[in-house]
Amino acid sequence: MKGKTISAIIIALLLAFSLLTILPVQSTPTAEMYIAPSYVDGGLDPTIPSTFTVTVMLKDFTDLFTWGLVLGFDPAVLECTAFRFWVTLPGDVFDVLAAPTRLQLGIPGTIDNVAGEITLTSQSLTDKTLGGVNGVPGVSYKLMEVDFKVVGYSSSISPIVLKHPGEVGGTYWTNRDAVMQPCIYTDGGAETVTAPLPYGPTAKFTWLKVIPENGTDVTFDATSSKGGFNGVNMCPITCWRWNFGDGTGWFNCSDKEVWVHNFAAPGLYTVYLEVYAPGAVPETDSVTHDVRVIPPPMGAYIDLMAPTQTPYNGTGTDVECDAFTPQQLVILKAKVTYNLDPVEGKLVGFEVTDANGDCVTYRTATTDASGQAEVEFRIPSMPAFGTWLATAIVDVAGTTVADTMTFEVGWIIEIKSVTPETGTYHKCEMMYFIIAVKSISLITRVTTMTVVVYDECGVPIGQIVITAWEIEARATVEYITVIGIHVPSWAFVGKATVYANAFTDLPSANGVPYCPEKDAEFLIERIP
Repeated sequence: MKGKTISAIIIALLLAFSLLTILPVQSTPTAEMYIAPSYVDGGLDPTIPSTFTVTVMLKDFTDLFTWGLVLGFDPAVLECTAFRFWVTLPGDVFDVLAAPTRLQLGIPGTIDNVAGEITLTSQSLTDKTLGGVNGVPGVSYKLMEVDFKVVGYSSSISPIVLKHPGEVGGTYWTNRDAVMQPCIYTDGGAETVTAPLPYGPTAKFTWLKVIPENGTDVTFDATSSKGGFNGVNMCPITCWRWNFGDGTGWFNCSDKEVWVHNFAAPGLYTVYLEVYAPGAVPETDSVTHDVRVIPPPMGAYIDLMAPTQTPYNGTGTDVECDAFTPQQLVILKAKVTYNLDPVEGKLVGFEVTDANGDCVTYRTATTDASGQAEVEFRIPSMPAFGTWLATAIVDVAGTTVADTMTFEVGWIIEIKSVTPETGTYHKCEMMYFIIAVKSISLITRVTTMTVVVYDECGVPIGQIVITAWEIEARATVEYITVIGIHVPSWAFVGKATVYANAFTDLPSANGVPYCPEKDAEFLIERIP
């Protein structure tokens, strides 16, 4: 009986061994470290500097304990401005850990913009007694984000690369026993900054007073003009040529973007500006504007203005001033003269009508020793948007004179829409949004834009801030594509909402909003 038992055990062992030799052994996929694609924000306007962000990702890892990174780039083309690592990033490697096991340890790093290298040496991600971090197969996790600024262009591709372990200071990751692990490193192609097509300079100028009087100085300002590009290098403007259309001839000065001119007689003059940027394609550009010059006021005269709206404050006869926003305080000032001398003690009537033609306010004030009378009122919180009209009227020596001033009322900078490029995004995918913006201002405004995304449970899953975005004067609708926001692996599946806001500055720096926020909905789905 004992012999039969031993024989049965031997047979069972042989069967088990045969099954082991027949069943295939499932291999663990090799970990992959790569640079996630992102977008260069200069794509709409290929002028320097443009900025963008790249994200380094890691997937298919097990027992992750430490990691280090070396990114190489062309310092003649790019400049690294900042980086952020796992302590602060949503969707990072710690999404696979419970919160109590996280070790908030810093990762020292260096940015060498001379050599074109970014080096980060990691510290322990967990205590060794807890083991390394295990990721979900097929799911990518953030290791770091790196911000770059374009400082030049190259005629050849200039990729950002991950250096391999065999290279000096190469990229790596190790398990809890500090043994370097095999990894696929995806090099190049993720971010390239190549030269746009060559383009010429752009001539622009403004002038003040908008409607000047003959015999007075008028300042012409061409600082908003832009240089050109020859396919490799930027080509700055070196010469501004002016012609004021009054027979005084051409004025050519290599260092005068701003010119002060005096028109001897009233009339309508065509002012011509030509700019020259050597090496650009083409090298020159020109622009003309008609300037109306009026005679100095003689006899009874009144000039209505809004002094807070400088430089476009309505000075002159029937001149527009810059726009106002809801709830903004409006100060109206009228100067009364007779043969250019100020008139004191005159009662001036002020009337303002809105875009519907309804009277908003009617007030009176008496001129002081300098001939000026002043009133103020506040734009309602829910005004009629559009063109408003202000009128000042006075009687001087039996003559009634008046002046009008128009201005726009509305959101100075308005977000018309925020639209996801697609209606559905998957977890660990990058989200893209298109923002349409409008301006009613007479001057270029510098705007700070924030874009925040919330998942179905109202949890913020990503945000981006665009600083110092210049919105051109009287811009119709401008579009900008915002990217660099990844859907984290922990985001809830379902309906998500993106919110876009425009501020004078960040709220933390006491910035105030230009307009109400805009939002849009889309879907977040699981990884297919």
